[in-house]
Amino acid sequence: MNSSRFFASIAAVAIALSLTGASSTRAADVPAGVWVRDGYTLSVAVDGIKTPRFLAFGPDNTLFVSVPKEGKIIACRDTNGDGTYETQTPFVAGKEPSSIMQGVQWHDGWLWFAQLNGISKARDTNGDGKADEEVQVIGPDLLPTGARGGHMWRALLIHKGRIYTHVGDQTNATDEPIEASERKKIWSFALDGSDKKLFASGIRNTEKFSVRPGTDELWGVDHDIDNMAAKLEGEKKFGQPITDHNPPAELNHYVEGGFYGHPWILGKNQPNLNFLNEPRLMEYAKMTTVPEWLLPAHSSANSLTFYNGDKFPNARGDLFVAFKGGWNASAKVGYCVSRLLFENGHPYGELKMVSFLKNGTEILGRPADCTQAPDGSLLFSDDFGNKVYRLSYVGK
Repeated sequence: MNSSRFFASIAAVAIALSLTGASSTRAADVPAGVWVRDGYTLSVAVDGIKTPRFLAFGPDNTLFVSVPKEGKIIACRDTNGDGTYETQTPFVAGKEPSSIMQGVQWHDGWLWFAQLNGISKARDTNGDGKADEEVQVIGPDLLPTGARGGHMWRALLIHKGRIYTHVGDQTNATDEPIEASERKKIWSFALDGSDKKLFASGIRNTEKFSVRPGTDELWGVDHDIDNMAAKLEGEKKFGQPITDHNPPAELNHYVEGGFYGHPWILGKNQPNLNFLNEPRLMEYAKMTTVPEWLLPAHSSANSLTFYNGDKFPNARGDLFVAFKGGWNASAKVGYCVSRLLFENGHPYGELKMVSFLKNGTEILGRPADCTQAPDGSLLFSDDFGNKVYRLSYVGK
């Protein structure tokens, strides 16, 4: 594996720091104990939105923030260009929280947004900052929903005239024939909601898709299952030595017609230990496309964004991932934002950029989504601390 770009990235940061004396910094409103990589600074871009989730930029640097628990999307504006968004206006509101306000994306003059029971678009036609026109493009009759419960987050991506969407497993790991449910699959539609097509299958719960810059490649991070060795660990006389470290979360390059193993095959063609009696296990293993990169078990790699700017050293084409942290490992893991280093279209290394896990036990934040800001900084939501953070490079 060629690691020249990795060392170039490290060297660039080291030289910049030696020249400036810069180190990691955090603003006063960032909790004490949050770790930030040297050469970067962390500040609060948006404060006071309760459980912010997914982020998208629209015209004039407007930041849209989905708030699932309140059934709304808020438009935030940085009126003086200082990186802090001073105003917050409900752009879409009045939705049932139980329908899950999920993916958001600005496309062709509209803010598109996904709920469990629909994909819609909205726009502001009178200039008051609030959407006054809304159109449901795809209704519940066409969307993959199935039984309610489980992982009900609705992914949304619009790319090259197609809508891509997905809803995860209805349980932790539902052992049923591939054909039995429309969940655990990626579907695509024309922009008017017609022409429904199956894109990929065998996916547990990918909450967001991202297209690698300069390509039409669809990527996502897929959550790992919770109790891989439950049948073997039984009453947990010996704890959960297998489940604590398995299976990994996955970074997948999703291709049309691809199968990604869930729930029978995990990680790099590792059988789910709870389904060893599945008669088609080896058939599924043969079908499975292995992940491009493995991420820590139970870290809840939740969202991703490719970096296409020039403000982070040697970062163009790299991938940032938000980890919101899990619940069922003996030791806490996740609660961070990491950068995956790419070369020739594939990941080869990982750098933690921010950590909200203090002394391995105290949770100071829970990154849920990340996106690149127009100025080249990185924004990410924290649905634990009710903030949107801004990560900037200060080494130069």
